[in-house]
Amino acid sequence: MLSCIIIDDEQHAIDLLKSYIEKVSFLELKGTYNNPLNAITATDVDIIFIDMHMPQLSGMDFIKLMKGKARIIITSAFKEYALESFEYEVLDYLLKPISFDRFLKAVQKAMNQLTFAEEDNQTKQTKNYIVVKTDAKNKLQKIELDEIVYIEGMKNYVTIHKEQQQVMTLLNMKDLDNDLPKDQFIRVHKSYIISIDKIKIIEGNQIFLKNVKESIPLSETYRQAFFDLLKQTIIGNKKPI
Repeated sequence: MLSCIIIDDEQHAIDLLKSYIEKVSFLELKGTYNNPLNAITATDVDIIFIDMHMPQLSGMDFIKLMKGKARIIITSAFKEYALESFEYEVLDYLLKPISFDRFLKAVQKAMNQLTFAEEDNQTKQTKNYIVVKTDAKNKLQKIELDEIVYIEGMKNYVTIHKEQQQVMTLLNMKDLDNDLPKDQFIRVHKSYIISIDKIKIIEGNQIFLKNVKESIPLSETYRQAFFDLLKQTIIGNKKPI
């Protein structure tokens, strides 16, 4: 089931989308808004249908504020925003008047995307190793996830710190961060990813890991996400310390 909201200053446009949503079994309407300012705090949904021309705050400005927090489907009578909107990774752009067939195609795309993301996440959760490239000769090395203590990003390479060994790889931090399961590893600094199970002590903005003498810095950019994940981990009876 995909939850959604509608943001449009024209009631007839809202009524049309509501009638379409009622016909689709995997959609659940959570609310409608004539003013986008009232919808800013109501975005914990899977899809946002939003018009472009609205008073007080344009649809494009709203999308910029969202910063990718929800899948956006634009509903507009104007074509000129299409190119700019896709720079913000909107899911689809529906031109008014919107047919049901075109609407259905857009929401099916959202469902497929969500299903793929869930399957990809499940794959990451069950995989217990990664394979990394370790030199220019395309040498590949398999590394068990439970052996990793932390990962350190350097200028031109990344070092994976295991309990008894260091492995230099030609991957970058972003690739590794995407490939590692989110319930086991978390990025705490632009240059560091740590194993949650290896956390020993947290003091201010310093993290101390088991069997590691030097502390790992916790930057302000990743601080909130780090503590949010720790709370979830402790609640799930998987306390890392």
